[in-house]
Amino acid sequence: MRQQASNGLKMIDLFCGAGVGAVGFKLAGYDIVDALDNKKYAVDTYNKNIGKHARVVDIRKINGCDLPKTDVIVGGFPCKPFSEGGAQRGVKDKVNGDLGKHFLRLIKESKPKAFIVENVKGLTFKKHEEFLNHLLRSFEELEYDVSWKLINCYEYGVPQERERVFIVGMHKSLNKTFRFPDPIPEDERKHLIDAIGDLPFPKENHNMSNHKEYYDGGFSPRYTSRNRQRQWNEPSFTIVSTARQLPLHPSPANYDIRKMEEYECKAPRRFTVRECLRIQTVPDCFSFDDDIELDKQYERCSGIPSLFAYILGKSLALQICS
Repeated sequence: MRQQASNGLKMIDLFCGAGVGAVGFKLAGYDIVDALDNKKYAVDTYNKNIGKHARVVDIRKINGCDLPKTDVIVGGFPCKPFSEGGAQRGVKDKVNGDLGKHFLRLIKESKPKAFIVENVKGLTFKKHEEFLNHLLRSFEELEYDVSWKLINCYEYGVPQERERVFIVGMHKSLNKTFRFPDPIPEDERKHLIDAIGDLPFPKENHNMSNHKEYYDGGFSPRYTSRNRQRQWNEPSFTIVSTARQLPLHPSPANYDIRKMEEYECKAPRRFTVRECLRIQTVPDCFSFDDDIELDKQYERCSGIPSLFAYILGKSLALQICS
């Protein structure tokens, strides 16, 4: 990723997390004028790495008039209510199930030229079909031409299998419908060896930030029920926000955790935070402060991979401005 010249577009980053996606949008030439999250440690990390504009806010308690004028709003509202790895309560989830509706409300009140929504594959499941259709229909009623697609970020150069739903709306006044960028050729796609093959062993004497320790807890029965390791010449499994559920490092190779009782060697370790960031295509200049708890660092490695945010952001800017 190379820093692009300013594209002249202002952006607001809702549910901004630590800034994993913002890295890509900023490199794509956007002027990110506001960023909101409800966790202080996420906002502190965002402001350290992206800019000083992020703030701790409960999105339920703000209105469109509380936001600066903007051209684009990006938001990956919390995915746990829709994740196939969770309870899948959807909009009935008492903690986060209403946040997608608040994203919709802020689009209605702010009226940007365009918006991007990101969420897990589970949003497309029949169980959540009614809410997805409600979102799409509501965006159309707000005068947006809407395109959506289930995308595997691996097909765009991200070294992990990461299927996510992306919804992009362009205001009808632009008279344009967003076209998603094409995947890259198979022989140009990246794997674990490309992402983390050059990193030193954790705990060795090195200067690499966020790479000296890793989650070393046990394995749940659910975890040991299926393969959790990809090899060096393969893309990683999805980097998730829960340390306990992270994939295994590719060394030692060909370790089937479903048969761990048959091995004499110890199970491969889980990825370090730096390895998670690398697999999320976040540049090494990005870091978490050491005083942030390790599980919180892992939690905020999740988000739109920086590279895909960069690709999607460039494509959107080109289509808005052309």
